[in-house]
Amino acid sequence: MQKTVRSVITAVLLLGAATASQAASVEELEKQVEELAGQVRAIKAAAGTAVNSGAKDEGAVKKALEQTRFGGYGELDYIFKRENGNGKGGNTFDPHRFVLYVNSPLADWVTLNAELEWEHGGDSSKKGTTGSNGSGEVAIEQAFLDFTIARPFNIKAGVLLVPLGAINLYHEPTNFNSTERPELDRFLIPGTWREMGAGIHGALGSRVNYELLVMNGLDGSKFSAKDGIRGGRQDMDRDINRNKAVAGRLEIRPATNLYTNFSFYTGNSAKVGTAYTTVAAFDGRYSIGNFDIAGEYVHIYQDNPGYLGVTDIGNRMSGYWVEGAYHFMPKSLKKAKLAESDAVVFARYSEFDTQQGNAKTGVSGLYDRNYTTFGVVFKPVTTVAIKADYQIYDDHRGAGELPLDNDKFQLTLGFVF
Repeated sequence: MQKTVRSVITAVLLLGAATASQAASVEELEKQVEELAGQVRAIKAAAGTAVNSGAKDEGAVKKALEQTRFGGYGELDYIFKRENGNGKGGNTFDPHRFVLYVNSPLADWVTLNAELEWEHGGDSSKKGTTGSNGSGEVAIEQAFLDFTIARPFNIKAGVLLVPLGAINLYHEPTNFNSTERPELDRFLIPGTWREMGAGIHGALGSRVNYELLVMNGLDGSKFSAKDGIRGGRQDMDRDINRNKAVAGRLEIRPATNLYTNFSFYTGNSAKVGTAYTTVAAFDGRYSIGNFDIAGEYVHIYQDNPGYLGVTDIGNRMSGYWVEGAYHFMPKSLKKAKLAESDAVVFARYSEFDTQQGNAKTGVSGLYDRNYTTFGVVFKPVTTVAIKADYQIYDDHRGAGELPLDNDKFQLTLGFVF
């Protein structure tokens, strides 16, 4: 830029000299010199403004890049399912999921948050294969702007996680002990559950947080006794009716190491007519010494299920899980590379029924299921969890009915970064 300025100034001065040699009088020479001096001052000012503007823009971009944080998490599984006649037995290695996370400040009070997820290698041909919980895919898990207004009141909008239950918001593999997320948080709360929407959130004092969102709703025609409301998640660019759903969460920490959460969702799930789906959930956890206790209860009330075009569900679905865990890593081993390590043994019992309250067809104890899971977790560092567990499946099916699931052993390598 400075080289260009010098060239322009030189050209102007030479032109001025040539003009001066032809001037008719001293007065004309003085006038031309003053004009040339003005032109030189204007060129210098313009060059300085351009340099300063470029430096300012470069500084803003550099600051944003320096403050942008990349992270994510992943789960790699080995699954062995016991053969019990339903055709779902066998064993497999599964690249269950890999998620890339980006957090970038667009201003001091505006932040972009985004997650891009690859499930089962992103290969849609894996649909229905042993060990896979659905088709492989690449999907946006979150993508929203968070506007920081004040500690008790902030706004966010975009692709948001539904703030419901114990796992949906905190679904990273280092946050729960089992190799898989609890079944309750797959069928009654279809995690990971995200939708387009907007809402408010904040902290009320030091022990209470809240969140309240307006979002696209569920497609009730995809509900079933087999999968609960999981199939009702829609593509994020559509809604089956003109209504919008509301979801909220109130997190209360009444004492040290005690966390409780009350959450809800309600919205019309019918394409035609009114058939509200209302989900209420309570979850909590408490730690005392080396012991952890956790649990969750979910209840779904389905208004007018006949309007959904589904006949094998009734007015209600409900379930719960309870878990106990013990941290047994000796302090004598927590040194050098294992200074932050932890080891946990746990057991969890889960029961849920997706066919309650006057279903018209297919009524069966097959959909009243329970799972007993026990296992161990080793964390060599806080960001890596090596898990192994065994799960026992049972239900109340009648004679001749095939079970929906299997007993299984699973190893998982989970990590966050």
